[in-house]
Formats: sequence, structure tokens, C-alpha cells
Amino acid sequence: MSITGNLKTMQLAELLQWLSQSNKTGTLVIDNRDTEKKIYFKGGRVISSASTDPNEHLGHFLVSQGLIDEDELSKAIEMQERTGMLLGKILVTIGALEEETLHKLLQRKAQESVYDLFTWSEGDFRFLDGDKPKGTMIPIDLDTTALILEGIRRVDEWMRIREYIPTPQAIPVSLTDLDDPGLSPSERQILSKVDDNRTVEEICLETHSSEFHVCKVLLTQIEAQRIKVVKPRRRAAADPAGDDGIAVGAKSLLAGAESHLGQKRFENALRHLRAAKSLEPENRQVQEAAQQGEARIQSELEKEGILLDAVPKLSSDLEDLTASKISPQEGFMLTRINGSYDIRSIVKISPMPQLEALLVFWRLHKAGHITLEKAAAKPAKTEPS
Repeated sequence: MSITGNLKTMQLAELLQWLSQSNKTGTLVIDNRDTEKKIYFKGGRVISSASTDPNEHLGHFLVSQGLIDEDELSKAIEMQERTGMLLGKILVTIGALEEETLHKLLQRKAQESVYDLFTWSEGDFRFLDGDKPKGTMIPIDLDTTALILEGIRRVDEWMRIREYIPTPQAIPVSLTDLDDPGLSPSERQILSKVDDNRTVEEICLETHSSEFHVCKVLLTQIEAQRIKVVKPRRRAAADPAGDDGIAVGAKSLLAGAESHLGQKRFENALRHLRAAKSLEPENRQVQEAAQQGEARIQSELEKEGILLDAVPKLSSDLEDLTASKISPQEGFMLTRINGSYDIRSIVKISPMPQLEALLVFWRLHKAGHITLEKAAAKPAKTEPS
């Protein structure tokens, strides 16, 4: 028996409890248009998970925990492309992780992916009875009831977090030195990004971390009066909808994006598209128009030479470039350019979504900070046996 619906009409806890009590084996797919997640069940217990959110991919999750660095992630991804091996197995093979540590981290990653679903206000779901993961996986075994109880507790914790950190656009400001040797590598990594300028969202991107993980670390410091948060301005009331069902503000934003795109002001175009999506999150027409606009931006960037297989090279010394007025995102990319990695390889280890990362390369190229060269031909790959 299969089941379909939406989290608006059937709560996640109720759905998971039904799968557990029915001893279901199969795949639960939940999609909120921005992210699709898959939770795999066997006999009512969770045995694996998958997500289209880059921050939930194993490599980024390990970086966020401070257990591997970007260099190790990059090497592992290169080896994965050559061999077809699972990323986790590769990290064990090269000595970056112990087998037992990997298994524990895969369990934690799956747990965090499920807990995040409890924050979703809506999302279409379907359970594919008997469906199994297509590829090879390292199996785990999680009790569904325990996941539900922790997920509900996380919702309560989120409510407490939001009293201090209302949105990911809030800016944490340090009140004292945040260096503390008693902190975990992950906590130190997050707090090192607090510079009185970065938003919570930017800290998440730069540390490859989930919003919950970053906010939880910040909340501990807020309660210890070591950090305060600068709250963003309140959003204006929602615009009335027009005859076509689209809010006037969203329609204006889409029109503005079109105008900016025509003048090759790609970043302004993207900001307008993202703003329209945020203003009308449940309007499929707006969401589709924004997705089409983003696809057009990437197409235009390709015409400008920003190709995934292009190799960026610094046009002057890195010290001179980093002393210039560059953004944190630009600094991130500049310090990953080594003259041999192509844009695709750098984007894979970047915490930024691909389109934003490509825009950073476009800005650097336009400003003359980097040059782009055609990648050398690679030998044909052999299929893994």
C-alpha cells in the first residue's frame, strides 16, 4: 500500500508513526520545491537517507563538523569521479576517517536530515512501497519513534532560537573574544566567522553547516552574553494579489529581474528572482518563472565564458587581491584557485549553490582578478567493475 499527500494535511510525526507501526519497507519522498528528501525504510526502521540540499551531502556535512577540511574533500571528490567509489569509503581509504567514525556520522547525518523535515510547514510526500535505494549504500539502523520524539523536541528548540535569532538574515555581533579552547572544532569554525558583518545565512554557507547547527552554537554564546544579534527590519505586509493570482510585489520583482537580465546585471536579476520566490512561496507560477529566470542567468554566464570546465587562474598575487575590496564569497573562491582546478571542481567544494558560485567567478573575471583558460583534455574514464 502506498500513500501520498502534503504535510499541511498530514503531520510528519503522524506519517512517520504510521510507517513505523506498519513495519513498512520502501522509500518516503518529500519535496517542498526547493529541496527533495528521501528516507529509506526497512521493517519500519530508517536505514538510509538522501537529499538534494548540498549542505546535507556527506562531504559538506563532514566539513561542517570540522572532521575533514576542504582539501581532503576535494581530493576525495576527485577520486570518486575516477573510481565510482562511495565518498565515505574513499575518506576511510585515504585515512581521513575511521570506519567506525564514518558509520556514526552517517547515522547522525540521516538523523539531522529527518529532524530538518519537522521545520517544513508544507511539502508533497509519497511513499513508494517496496522501493529500495538504486545505488550501493552503507546501511544504518535508526528507531523511527526516537526520531519522532527528537524531531518534536527540535521544533520546541527552534521556537526558542527564533526568540533570539528571528531570521537567517540576522547578524551576530561579538561582545568579547570568542576564542575558547574548550569548544569543538565545529563550534570554533562557526564562531571564527562572526565578524559583526556576516549574516547567519552567510556563516552557514561558509562553514557548510545547517541553519539549526549554526543557530544552536550562536544561541549558547548569546545566553552567555558573549554575542548579541542585530535583528533585521520587519518585512512589509504582504501585497494584494492581482487578477492572475500573483501578488503585485512579486510581479514587479519578476519584471525587474527581466529588465536586469536584459542589461546583464545578473546579480540584481537573481536577487529579484529570489525575492519573488520568497514573497510567493506557494505560487507555482511564480516559482516556475523564477526557476526559468535562474536558468537564463546561467545560460548568459556561459556565453560570458563562465564554463564549468574552464580553469581559473589568478591575474596577480593572492595577497594583493585579498587586500582589495572583495566580498567574503570572492575571497573564498580566490583562495581555492590553484591553476589546475576547473570551476566545476571548485564549485563542488563550495558551500554556495552553483549559480551563486558562478556569479562570483563572473565578478572576479569581469574585475580582471582572474583569467579563464580552456581545460586540458582528460583521458576517457573506465567504468568501475
